[in-house]
Amino acid sequence: MFLRISSALCLLIALAGCGVSETSPPPPGALVDCAIGAGAELSPVCTLEEVAGTNEIVIHHPDGGFRRLIRDAETGDLSPLDGADPLVIEQGGGLQFALGADRYSIPPELIAPAPQ
Repeated sequence: MFLRISSALCLLIALAGCGVSETSPPPPGALVDCAIGAGAELSPVCTLEEVAGTNEIVIHHPDGGFRRLIRDAETGDLSPLDGADPLVIEQGGGLQFALGADRYSIPPELIAPAPQ
């Protein structure tokens, strides 16, 4: 009997802890314009993170999602990683592209190849 009561009490305590909403700090990097999902408008709510020691960048979405890209060291061109949707370049100022239903606008200086 005691085992059932203590097990139920432990379960309730564990479930109560799940309801605590702690927000994690924002990822490091520059804010960039993005439109997440079909019909969304571009706004500066995504964060561009450069992965140290690599040519990879990660674009963090405000909902916790992200896109991983790799930058060509010579040209600065971006390609998606991890089997993501193909990158489609759009017209406009800066570097504007789409990956699936998500669109991004990044100032070229944020993803320019490093000087050699």
